[in-house]
Amino acid sequence: MATVDFTGEYEHRLDDRGRLAIPSAYRGLFEQGGYLLPGPDGQIELYTPEGYAAEKEIRTVADKRRPSARRLARNFFGRVRRIETDRQGRILIPSQLREERGLDGATTIIGMGDYLEIWNTDAWQSEQAELDIAYAELLQDLADAIEESNRNEDLS
Repeated sequence: MATVDFTGEYEHRLDDRGRLAIPSAYRGLFEQGGYLLPGPDGQIELYTPEGYAAEKEIRTVADKRRPSARRLARNFFGRVRRIETDRQGRILIPSQLREERGLDGATTIIGMGDYLEIWNTDAWQSEQAELDIAYAELLQDLADAIEESNRNEDLS
């Protein structure tokens, strides 16, 4: 399986029926459909079938005896929606997800490496403005985490 590397920012419009065109560079990856999942920050996550299988392994744990594991599994599996693409490379976003996420016209699709995010454009612009302000701090947090990881490896 080839590694997917979703990148970029794409402005699209959701039509009156709730259909959204997948960026043309990535349409072929969704020929077998895909999976939608509400994200934790107000976005919708869009996974290829292979990406969904990998994400399922990350977000769900085998030990369902733990209440937190059961709750995470319920939230994940209960909210995931299988989708198909039409001949024009569009997906239909269920009305409940559109309403929850405020999707009704201008939409921005963001590449996130192994999946795509679908945002209400106004919400994305707000998120992007916050990210621009916090970027230096986020990079420092990453550098600190790498340094800590390296220290822990040296102690092993």
